[in-house]
Amino acid sequence: MVAMLRDHPTGGYRYMPGISAFSCGTVAVDGHEIVHVTLASPVPWRDGFARIDRHLTEQRRPRTALCGIELRSPTPFTFDGFGQFNDGYRALLAEWKILVGDDNPIPRTNVCPVAAAPAEPSLYAFAYTVSGHTPAPTFIVAGAGELADRAQGPEGIIRHGDTSPGRCGRRRAS
Repeated sequence: MVAMLRDHPTGGYRYMPGISAFSCGTVAVDGHEIVHVTLASPVPWRDGFARIDRHLTEQRRPRTALCGIELRSPTPFTFDGFGQFNDGYRALLAEWKILVGDDNPIPRTNVCPVAAAPAEPSLYAFAYTVSGHTPAPTFIVAGAGELADRAQGPEGIIRHGDTSPGRCGRRRAS
């Protein structure tokens, strides 16, 4: 099954559906472009959303213009922990009226840095749409390329547990 792009009715972008936690990606619609904002330092994710809200208000953009999230976490989540985190995250997106039906249109990355990891899941960066034109459409891709189409849980991970040199489909030259 090939997922098709869907319109966010008030966000200025289209998205490719993913799982309940995030979409596979977004692309600005004609007449819009995506702006990427990196924070000076990560802040706890809920505080980060308060910053996003202030920023969008200052830019005179609706909450629904939010079209990308980058998180940093101290350690990888267990699948159960990931589910619990996503329940609160998704509830906030519902409160902001960003969800489109049952779809979460926002792509998200979840990175656990080896150095300078935050003490708790934190907002590192975000993206939103503004009116504008670019030579090519601006877009964001979620950080879930290792999962089979809409899969959840360890059984959906492509090449789960494989740490061989060919893991990425390439072999190193000797």
